[in-house]
Amino acid sequence: MPVERASRRAFLGAGWPRRGAAFLVTGGCLLVLAASGLAVTTAESLESGAPDTEAVPSDLVAPAAAIEAAVPGIALEDPATATELARRTRPAPQHAFAVGPNDPIERAWFSPAATLDERVTRTRRASLELGVWNLDAAARAVISGAVAGVPIERARAALRLAPDLPLAHMALARAQWLHGESPISALRTAGAAILSIPRHPEAAIWFAGNALYLLAMALMAAGLLVIGVAAILAAPHAAHDLGDLLSHRMPRFARAAFLSSLILIPLAFGEGVLGLAAACLALGCVYGSLGGRLALALAAAGLVGGAYPVAQFAGQVLTGLSNDRVASAVISTGQGFAHPVDGVRLEAAAETDALARMALAQRAQRNGELGSADAHYQSLLPIRRHDPTLVNNAANVRLALGHMESALDLYRESTEIFESPVALYNLSQAHGRAFQVEDLSRTLARAQSLDGVVVAELTQLQGTEAEGFVVALPVGSRELWNRVVGAGDGRRIAAELRSWLAPGRLGDELFVAAGTFAAVVLLGALLGGWIEASKSCIRCGERMCPRCDDEVEAAEICSGCIVLFQQNEKTDRAMRIERINDLRRREQRVDKMVFTVALLVPGAAGFLVDRPLRGFVGALAFATALVFVVHRDGVVHDPLVAGAAAQLFFLGIAGLAALTYATAVALSIGARRNA
Repeated sequence: MPVERASRRAFLGAGWPRRGAAFLVTGGCLLVLAASGLAVTTAESLESGAPDTEAVPSDLVAPAAAIEAAVPGIALEDPATATELARRTRPAPQHAFAVGPNDPIERAWFSPAATLDERVTRTRRASLELGVWNLDAAARAVISGAVAGVPIERARAALRLAPDLPLAHMALARAQWLHGESPISALRTAGAAILSIPRHPEAAIWFAGNALYLLAMALMAAGLLVIGVAAILAAPHAAHDLGDLLSHRMPRFARAAFLSSLILIPLAFGEGVLGLAAACLALGCVYGSLGGRLALALAAAGLVGGAYPVAQFAGQVLTGLSNDRVASAVISTGQGFAHPVDGVRLEAAAETDALARMALAQRAQRNGELGSADAHYQSLLPIRRHDPTLVNNAANVRLALGHMESALDLYRESTEIFESPVALYNLSQAHGRAFQVEDLSRTLARAQSLDGVVVAELTQLQGTEAEGFVVALPVGSRELWNRVVGAGDGRRIAAELRSWLAPGRLGDELFVAAGTFAAVVLLGALLGGWIEASKSCIRCGERMCPRCDDEVEAAEICSGCIVLFQQNEKTDRAMRIERINDLRRREQRVDKMVFTVALLVPGAAGFLVDRPLRGFVGALAFATALVFVVHRDGVVHDPLVAGAAAQLFFLGIAGLAALTYATAVALSIGARRNA
């Protein structure tokens, strides 16, 4: 869609990588569209509480007021109360933060219109002039039914008002699916919802925080699975060898009890599941092959990494906005809100926070206070001259004040920092106002060569006005992301996630846990190369112990199988054939058992066929698929930005993980049959 591309290209600083999104789009779209018919969870919850469309004329619904009326339980703070709070907190001009008919965006929405499209076009133009590329409140109100119109028309209008809002994309995809349009169009729109996530700051933070939290859970679960499988496979040999240290006549149950008592020692010292995993890790490393030890090292790294740095990073992202109120106010301003409390926060931080001053300049311009906006921008230019967004927006204000030459200089400077089609379009508009026709044509051609769709969209919004209009740019998503992550503190969330896993000293510090597991892997590998460990015959499965039989120390098969297969003259032919048939029947039983265990125990397939790295990949894929399916709506409540895009995103990841798991199991079973 043109609006969508315009927003994408104009959102400077958003250099978010899009590689990998195609995988999620293809698998996830088909999964969610087919399974749920694009049930937009959040949009449906809006519709269930929406006022009667006949009782709420479209001419009387402002974006902020409409969302308050349409969403039960989501009430914005009363403006009068907030204004009084602002007056008591910090003396400031009350009109600087007022919301009413003098606001350009509100005025554009309030003005009578013959059609919804006319109203949306007028509001879209007013919001772009002020740097509001996503008017989320208005989009949610339109989706909820606060304005008249059929669902598909309202969905298209909502997407024009907020082209980067995943909720709006999914509302349109649902409408396209239910109203009989091409299923390909619905799939394409649903895929665009995933691609829009990085461009919407609040959506990007929500999706990233939830995905990181689920990834931490998957890493922890996969690490425990792999370590547990390796320990179970090594336990029979470890019990036999440990029993030999006490007595060769020690019965099997006593050997098993002795081994169990050693493994459970960390639990007795209060180290919980993480301590038990460390003991099992030692067992697996002692009796594992080189590949098995590498897989166990990866499992240990995933377990510790998921419980500590990944979980903490997820907590930083999830708590960043609540900890940085200025960043939250900047995001609200960028979405078209002009809330009094946000104004107070920005004013309080303006002296030391450049981002707060940028938002104040935007708010002043929105209130028609061009002198105040220009003062803010001029104070910021010496310290943020490298920011093309700031330079472009400062040029817009200078142009509105009539300072043509300085505006042209600033536009040129912005395009030199970053050649944006939007900044070039603004420069062409300035050339037009200065009657520099040749420069206008040349600059407009440069903008069209970068993105003709953007220029066409802006030209359409310009309409027949000879003076045209210039577009302000929002704060870059990357800057907001870095700020939110820096403000967040994920230690409490990470501690809560691993509280059941590691209640002791291992759960207190990352370095203690990482050092412990690294030492276990290293010492286990060294001990495994030093001891004379027992093993199983690859033919009949009998235990081969070098202490019980000196001849099997370097052999792969037991002495009985050596005689049976390599020394035919020493065996009776009939007895030999009968024994071989017994082994074949045993092999068939083992194959069935391996197949069953491989399907039921994640990660076991790779270890059973001596492909431990494949087992680790399978366990990680299974754990990822499981946690993303169980928490397909996220672990944190959706702040009305995701809708069904959450299920599409998380179920898409789960589908890819399930495919990876199935591939790993199939390859492992195939490798055993080929062997």
